Amino acid sequence: MNTKLFPLAAAMLLTACGFHLKGSLPYDRLPYKNWHIQGGELQVPLENALRRSDGLPVSAAQAQASVTVNSVEQQKDVLTITRAAMINEYQLALRVRAQVSRNGEPVGEPIQIEVRRTLEYADAEILGKQEEEAIIWQEMRRDAAQQIVRRLPFAVH
Repeated sequence: MNTKLFPLAAAMLLTACGFHLKGSLPYDRLPYKNWHIQGGELQVPLENALRRSDGLPVSAAQAQASVTVNSVEQQKDVLTITRAAMINEYQLALRVRAQVSRNGEPVGEPIQIEVRRTLEYADAEILGKQEEEAIIWQEMRRDAAQQIVRRLPFAVH
């Protein structure tokens, strides 16, 4: 096959199988522009994710709909142990439960998000690992907020 035709053939195959780039689905837009966010520790990440999706965080009086984070659970479990009985890796898990509502009434089922990450561990690098863990938790909260915002069109319809 001619090397110039290969990218064209690959693109045609991807579109033929139903592949779509992120954001190209009919539900990629928020159903409402103005949202009231009650996010607790996810407040700032949720507001930022909402703005990136062309939504606008507003006061409760101006909102067309609201998102309330009901619970945020963090869990840190030992994932692997070395032969010398030393901890080698932790698994960090963040579970978030949120509810969309309109006019004070819940809409649809609660949104449940679970984000997991692996943290390698070494006793010799304890200070650096504490900072790395804090950064990972922050990234996990940001990821959970983005997932909630991506699910808003489905939660409302």
